[in-house]
Amino acid sequence: MACAGGRTGGRNPKPQDRSVHADRIGLPQPSLSRPSGHGKDAVVPVYKRDMCRVSWSWLMVRFFGPVIAVGVLCLLSALQAGTAAARVYHVDVNRGNDEFPGTQSDPFKTIAHASTMLGPGDKALIHSGIYHEQIMKGNSGLPGSPITYEGTDGARVVLDGSVRVTDWQKTGNTWVKKGLKPITPENAFVMIDEKRLLKRSVSLHRIEAGTFHLADDGTYTIRLWDDANPNTDHLADVYELDIAFHAGARWGGAPRRWIVLRNLTLQKYGGHAISTDMKHPADSDHWELDTLTVRYNHHEGVFACLDDWYVHGCSFVRNRGHGCQLDGARIRFEGNESSENEWFGDYEHGGCGILVGPDASATDCTIRENVFRDNGDPRGYGCGVYLEGRSHGNSVLHNVVSGGTHAGICFYGSSYNTVTENVLEGIAPHLSSQSSGAFVVGPSFEGESNPALGNVVDRNTVRNCPTPVACVLRNQSPKEGQANRFVNNVFEGCRYRSTLHPSCHIVMENNTFLQCPGR
Repeated sequence: MACAGGRTGGRNPKPQDRSVHADRIGLPQPSLSRPSGHGKDAVVPVYKRDMCRVSWSWLMVRFFGPVIAVGVLCLLSALQAGTAAARVYHVDVNRGNDEFPGTQSDPFKTIAHASTMLGPGDKALIHSGIYHEQIMKGNSGLPGSPITYEGTDGARVVLDGSVRVTDWQKTGNTWVKKGLKPITPENAFVMIDEKRLLKRSVSLHRIEAGTFHLADDGTYTIRLWDDANPNTDHLADVYELDIAFHAGARWGGAPRRWIVLRNLTLQKYGGHAISTDMKHPADSDHWELDTLTVRYNHHEGVFACLDDWYVHGCSFVRNRGHGCQLDGARIRFEGNESSENEWFGDYEHGGCGILVGPDASATDCTIRENVFRDNGDPRGYGCGVYLEGRSHGNSVLHNVVSGGTHAGICFYGSSYNTVTENVLEGIAPHLSSQSSGAFVVGPSFEGESNPALGNVVDRNTVRNCPTPVACVLRNQSPKEGQANRFVNNVFEGCRYRSTLHPSCHIVMENNTFLQCPGR
């Protein structure tokens, strides 16, 4: 009888913490019975334990005798009493109150408050609305019992780090908004129509068209192009907050493990939608990012995924920097879309769909069955997959990479990776330079300038690119057994074929070239 029981990218900005913090760490108190009359708002579990208890009691006495049976049953009862019951808390920014109990009829108002209440196995069910907050702390889940933050409607449950301002006051040829509370002034931005960022003016007396100034008291002064009216002619989103979710001991946050984020939109934060402490990748391991939309953030979308994260079904679009960065071990990045990053123009660290590295901790990751489309600004550096620095031993397979301003898949210092059965199409349609091509191999830009070695690029299909393989030259001489091998690939419609210098450590074997000129 079965018995059922209870259950690199960019430099990281420096946010300040204004979240609600947890006062306790640990398991919630168990609730081992269902009171009558609680209905749908009950947050206690249902255990099918009466029949189970009778059946096990009879079996114990029958086969082990009464003394042993009593001892075993007492032990099982103690274990059951120490197991916390999974609870569902409701959060609703429009009708909630953090003094409420968090039921469906009486929900919490903020996700940050819910994070202080959640224990292993618990879920915060977040209802539609715009949540202007950042969640810096909270408890950790456990293996098999993660803590879940889940939206009821991913398109309508929005965590937003900016404020849509519609009541600018005109002063001369400028417009002024007082009363805002930007947390970290150096992360400030003014976003116009979700397409352009105003440039920052250091002086209030030199506000030119297309610029803004932030005063010490939080007053924003802006001037649009053609002296347009921001209240009627455009949409203006103004920075206040840095991060939606943070994991790590820095910046007043706390490490958190076994966390699930599901069905949410995270947008317009001054730093990143999700931020972690990359120096301690094991301290905030085992996160799952499921069906998130991460867009319009002022730096990277996610900076960065750490050990044993699982990222799937997500959309990383139109962030100022890279869509997502991986800097831990055994990360699975599968079935996502990362497109049009470096959206607001030339970003100092480029704009790639995904960056893997730059640290040696980025190893044994799997990047599979994703779509990387049109990443990068022509004045910056855009590619689909960017393998950087000391990262090594990762797998890139069955992805589709299209468009992009410079490259499809890059190896800048990263070594001993396998890139297999990907499709690259229409790469760098407007560039023909040393650093543009379907694949680019070069030295790392982060830390010591180490070469890319021992990568295997096998059975990929490339259509319409500037050159099959481009190489950024370096001074290191080839080493035995460490060449980057390009084997069994099909290249069709190349505009030219680069000469590969011996210092590039590149070996081409058994590749097919269709409509590609000779060297």
